[in-house]
Amino acid sequence: MTRQDGKTKRIKPDLPGGFRDYAPVDAIARQRMLDTIRRTFESFGFDPLETSAVQRTEALTGGEEDSGKIIFNIRGSQEEASDASLRFDLTVPLARFVAANPGIPRPFKRYQIGTVWRGERQQAGRYREFTQADVDIVGSSSIAADVEIATIIYTVFKNLGIEKFVITYNNRKILNALPAAAGFPEDRLWDALRIIDKRDKIGEEGVARELAQAFGADTAGRIGDFVAQGSSDVGGEGADEYEAIRAALAAAVPGAEQYLRADISLVRGLSYYTGSVFEVLLTDAPEMGSVCGGGRYDGLVAQFTGQNIPAVGVSVGVDRLYAALDKLGVLEKKQTLTRVLILRLDETLQNEYGVMAGELRAAGVAAAVYLGDDVNFKAQLAYAVKKEIPYVVICGAEERQKNVVAVKNLQTRAQEDIPRAKLAAYFTPS
Repeated sequence: MTRQDGKTKRIKPDLPGGFRDYAPVDAIARQRMLDTIRRTFESFGFDPLETSAVQRTEALTGGEEDSGKIIFNIRGSQEEASDASLRFDLTVPLARFVAANPGIPRPFKRYQIGTVWRGERQQAGRYREFTQADVDIVGSSSIAADVEIATIIYTVFKNLGIEKFVITYNNRKILNALPAAAGFPEDRLWDALRIIDKRDKIGEEGVARELAQAFGADTAGRIGDFVAQGSSDVGGEGADEYEAIRAALAAAVPGAEQYLRADISLVRGLSYYTGSVFEVLLTDAPEMGSVCGGGRYDGLVAQFTGQNIPAVGVSVGVDRLYAALDKLGVLEKKQTLTRVLILRLDETLQNEYGVMAGELRAAGVAAAVYLGDDVNFKAQLAYAVKKEIPYVVICGAEERQKNVVAVKNLQTRAQEDIPRAKLAAYFTPS
């Protein structure tokens, strides 16, 4: 960009706070993680759905003040104002889609992996732009649907090679008994739940202090006593559903129930949950908070249709999970997906290099021809080493005359000549 004085203005290559780039070494590991999640969802019979990143603001907020505080509004270049915003999750757009397409078969089992945006304060592993991997069942009120979601959660983390995690579980029906048990009006239940939900952020003492400020010391004490009880002690429909899920999960996947832990203080911040609520914590990285969460939301579609349509699902926080696994040092990282680099040593063989690359790709081998300006042999080899490409193919005038190519393994340093016609077969032995 040139200024009026003729000098070039330099622009800082910085991102706004709460946003990040993924270099190839991270993007490759992250994509591998996403592929595992996608395959797991599909193995349970879920189909992909894509919803627009831009939704009507009213559809996103549903009139909820808290939702309105975190959304990014859209303003077009020719518009003073707009009623459109970036989605802050994938669940509300799903509910809108179901309402807009009443003819879709139910139960509707869908998954979606996509970017969402929230105007929240940046924290460890929490960004303003991030990716969610959601899986939901719409149109089933059966506890079997809740069980399947719990089973999917367990299977996803196992398939990712994660052993140390816990699936924390609660039921909003248990929490509905809180006003009567603690002696405060039912219309203040959500006020209490909002404070309880801050436990991970402000700690037990902070929750007790805010409850006392909002409800008085005596009521706050009774709320604390209720939350401290185990689910079996509270009883009721919510506790029965927890036991049903635990037993069914144990029957479906022996040993999986050991990862399920009841926690009455688990709220999940959004008010649309009506039954089961789940969260997943990595036991070796508890400071990262929940890396997966969700539950049953039987009333969300009603804001569009006026009819309650049962639904249950969870969302994997891809970026937070990646940040946690990266911090734990358990990710397998690669600089590149390229397996073979064909060195460009003789310009008269340029077409032949392209033919070689094509043969390798047709055989399923990721191959590239060196395209740098420095065609010195050492420079090309140094590039391959820096990129951690496993193999290079060497073919100059001498190799061409012999109708061979030299293949060098950059990990073992071994090099051998092979017939030109057997190049692809070398990397894809039968």
